[in-house]
This record gives sequence, C-alpha cells and structure tokens, in this order.
Amino acid sequence: MKKFNKVLAALVVGAMSLTGCGNKAKTYTHNVHGFGGEFAVTTTIEDGRIKNVEIGENNETENIGKSAIEILPKNIVDSQSIGIDGMTGATITSTAIFEGVQLALKDAGLDVESFKSNKATAGEDETIDTEVVVLGGGGAGLSAAVSASQNGAKVVLIEKTSALGGNTVKAGGPYNAVDPKMDETTEPATEAAMEHIRSLCKKEAKSKKHQQWMDQLQKDLDEYDAGKKDHLFDSKALHVLQTYDGGDYVGKLEFIEEMVDKSLPTAEWLHDNGLNWRGELATCPGGLWKRAHIPENSAGSDYIKVNSKVAKDLGVEIIMDCAAKKLLVDNGRVVGVEAEKSNGTKVTINATKGVVIATGGFAANKEMRKKYNPNLGEQLQTTNNPAMQGEGIVMAEEVGAATTGMEWIQCLPLGNPETGGLNGWVGGNGCEYYYQVNTDGKRFMAEDGRRDYMTNKLLEQPGQMSYVITDTNIEGKEGKTIWGDNIDELVKDGKVFRADTIEDLAKQIGVDPTVLKKTHENFNSYVEKGFDPEFERKLFVNKVDQPPFYASPRMPTVHHTMGGLEIDLLCRVLDKDGKPISGLYAAGEVTGGIHGANRLGGNALVDIHVFGKIAGESVANQK
Repeated sequence: MKKFNKVLAALVVGAMSLTGCGNKAKTYTHNVHGFGGEFAVTTTIEDGRIKNVEIGENNETENIGKSAIEILPKNIVDSQSIGIDGMTGATITSTAIFEGVQLALKDAGLDVESFKSNKATAGEDETIDTEVVVLGGGGAGLSAAVSASQNGAKVVLIEKTSALGGNTVKAGGPYNAVDPKMDETTEPATEAAMEHIRSLCKKEAKSKKHQQWMDQLQKDLDEYDAGKKDHLFDSKALHVLQTYDGGDYVGKLEFIEEMVDKSLPTAEWLHDNGLNWRGELATCPGGLWKRAHIPENSAGSDYIKVNSKVAKDLGVEIIMDCAAKKLLVDNGRVVGVEAEKSNGTKVTINATKGVVIATGGFAANKEMRKKYNPNLGEQLQTTNNPAMQGEGIVMAEEVGAATTGMEWIQCLPLGNPETGGLNGWVGGNGCEYYYQVNTDGKRFMAEDGRRDYMTNKLLEQPGQMSYVITDTNIEGKEGKTIWGDNIDELVKDGKVFRADTIEDLAKQIGVDPTVLKKTHENFNSYVEKGFDPEFERKLFVNKVDQPPFYASPRMPTVHHTMGGLEIDLLCRVLDKDGKPISGLYAAGEVTGGIHGANRLGGNALVDIHVFGKIAGESVANQK
C-alpha cells in the first residue's frame, strides 16, 4: 500500500511539474492514516487556491469512510476551506483528509489559518411544495420515501448530514424473519435450546392474546415433534414470544405481531427493490434464535444502496445537508417543515399529505440519555451515527406528540474500544462462531443471551473489557470483515490479534496461555455436547479449532433507544390523549413501544423497514 501510494504520488507530482509550470499549479501528496490504514491525499494548489483534492487507494469502510472520500474533496474545493464540517460518522477518515490538505497548504507556503474558517454562506430562502416530506435518510426514511412514491405520492426527503444511511449504514445486516423454506434446509437446534423455548409456553399470561400465542407455540412444537425433526424449528409464535419475553413484556404486543407478520413480506419487498439475500440463516448477537437473513454483502449498507437507488429512480427529491428545525402546523394539522441547509439557507417545505419523521433515536446525545436514564455514564461511547441526537422526538413533542419507554436504552457488549462502533473485529454475524473472554482469559457469560444480560456481565469484568475469540470470518469477503474493514490492516495496527495457536494468541493479548487454552478446550467440548454447563449457552455450530485464531478487543457501548414517539399501527403519531396528530407519521428508532425494555438482535432492521413501508403507504393514501 505504501509503495503504491508513493509511486502514484511520484507520477502525479512529475506530471504536474511538467504540465503545471505555466499556470503555477503544483501538487503535493501526503500519506495520512485513516480508519482502515494509510491512504494518499493529493492536493493541487494554483494561484493560492485549492484547485483539486484526490484520494488514493484506500481501505476505508464502505458507505462510511468511503462516503467521506467521495464527498469531502469537492466540499473543500468549493468552500476553499478545511474548516468545514467533516462527514458525520466518519470522523477519523474526515480528519485524515483535512490533515493531508493542511500539510499541502503548509508545503505551498500559504497561511493555513486562513483556510480553517467555514466560508459557506447562506443563499436565498427556498420554498418547496410537495405531497410528502420525509425527515431522515436512514433505513426507515428511505423505506418510507420509496413506499410513499410507489403508492403514487410526490416525495421530498431531507437528510441533515452529507450522506444517506443514518444508523443503518453502520449496522451489521441481520434481518429476522421466520422463513419456513429456509428452515427446511437448516440444521436443527440443540435439545437444550429446544427445551428453553418450550418454557415460553408456560409463562404467566399477561393477557388473553398472550395466552393465545403461548397456545399456538405449543401447537407448533407438537407438530414439529410429531415429524422427523431433521430441520430447524421456528414459527411466528416463537418470534412473537421471544420478542415479547425478551423485552420484559413491556413492548406492545400488537406491534410485535405486526412486525413479525410483515417481516417476511417486507424482506420480499426489499428483494423486489433489488436487495439480494444470502442463502443461509444466522443468529445475530442477542437475537436468541437462528432466523436472521443476511444481505449479499452482510452489512446495513446493502439496504441503503438498494432503497436510495430505487428512491432516485422513482423521482424522490433528496436534499442533503438539510436539517429539519420545526414542524409547520395549520389548524391542528402538520402541513410541512422548516429546515436549514448546512450553509445557513432557510428551506420551507410544504407537504399537502403529511410529514414522516424518521430521524432515528438519541443514543449519541449524552445529555438526553442522562435525562431519561441517569445510570448510563457519559464515558460510554455509542455504535450510533453521531447525528442521532433525538431532534425528531423534540420537534414532535413541540406539536403535542406523546412519547413512551424513553428510559429503556440498550447497550451492547461488542463495541469498538476506540470509537464505540460495531466494526473493527473478526467473527461474523452469528454468535455461533465465537466465544468471549475477559482479560483473565476466562469466559464470563452465555454469548447467545439477551443484550442487556451480556452487557451487564461485561460491566462486571476487570476493565469492562473482553476479547472475541474466533477462527472464522464468516460472511466476510476478500480479506475483509463484514463491515468492510481490512483484516490485515486491523492486525497490523494492533486492533485485532492473530496467531496460529491459542497459546500464542494468549501471549499477544497478555493472558496466561494455560488459562486461555483451558477455556478454549472447555468451549470446544461444549460445542461437541451441545450444552454449556458453565453458563447454559445453547446455540452452537462448529468448534473454534481451525487456525489462524483471532482475538478482538470489545467494550460496552450504547446501542439502541427503545423509547420514542408513540404511534398507532398506521404509523400515525399520537398525542397525549392517544389521538392521531393529523398529517404526522413516524417510523424507525424515533418511535417507541415496539421492543419493550430490551430489543432482540436482528429485530431493528425488521422494525425500520416494516414500519417505514407502512408509514409511506399511510401518508401516501392520506385524503
């Protein structure tokens, strides 16, 4: 990589030296360190101005760092500034690009400080007339925009950052959906796992509807037991009850039913839009069962690529760097939104049918987190895009919207120690493929448990830190993790450790080799037996016994806010009296009441696409 960049830089500089003498243009190339390793920033300066910025070959993360590379160079040239905002969610990549340009300015003998001010100036106020305006360009927002457009509405979508994707683009790709055809070709669960789900039929009924679902699960199990039992058992009743039980029975059962019922049809809708699914199921960490469908490239970016293309093909007007500020209300009806572009330009968008809020949750807003859950320390980082500040909730509250479950904030035991993000580790989507140890080299939990349980167990460990131990990069591609990180670069930078023996791996991470070897041997024996006598883990696939072995440092991180705006099944936002606010809809993590006190892994992507699609249909059909 370094050699390639140096050769490229030499060729570029040499060419510019020959062709640029007459117009005083000169190029300067500097290697900088981004999230995925080194890359070259080549800056062309002419007559004291930044004429061009080019980024060389790189290993930055798809749809996150790559978006910064695609967008920032032009923004720097247009604004003649390195003081502009970096790409939200791609801070390390953005900082590296600014550093490269700054070094070039210094080499050119220019006053660097004069290029650090944000020179963007506001334009004239704008007014846009449409039928539907969607606030937020993540998974829920794009689903709503596509759905509304497919139902005949004229749609404008605004996104406050410079790139589409929201939290979805930073997520892994697991999407839970009961799929009988795929279950037929999937290995059956262990007997311990089957016994555990049988217990869901014997809970104290919270309602008549809850009892009906328990009865249905028992019926499904009886039918399975009467057959060959040579394939995976799953059913809608199990998905409903695991979600309801996993959220401590705080979630609204009717919403869980709707999400589960529409999960497979919505997966098929996504496929019709262009999303390719892999032909196997996985168990997402905290998902409790093997029902997660995986998109072609294994990551949340797949959903964004597909629906953003469909939205554009359908004629949805997408306005970037434009933040919603205030909902417009006329005679009790929401009729549009006041927004502001990043350069200060005021934008008024009038929507005759309605507004869909899909601005995400508030996990990146530490003050808001503290307000609703004081137990969450400010030291905890988040997997979320930094743009997830909860403004959509606040805007809706200002027009009388009700909220629910705001205190339920989920953490995850798989955070990147540097950023809090989900990337930067080796292991794959399924928890079947790894185990976790503390800094003493000992397992401390069932890795297939609920996310709140796993996080609490990690918080009890020395330094609140663990290592994911695996021998596989299941669903990764061409030497990259499922998040697009280059594995060799992760190892080179000391972010992941790799060895041909468990003992050597132990030495690299500062753990007693004898202890880690014993932990490793015990775990593999549990895989053989299909039962974990230490922590009662129930989901297994293969032993971890094929070198090389990997150890990835992980820490707790704030992941999902289960609370948000109260909606009905048509995704209409409700006021404090439980009545729909005319013209106002919401979908995705900005809403609450679906998951309860804890969200199952693999349910978020179902939630945002199922209810995003419903929100689009509802607002488009508004009379």
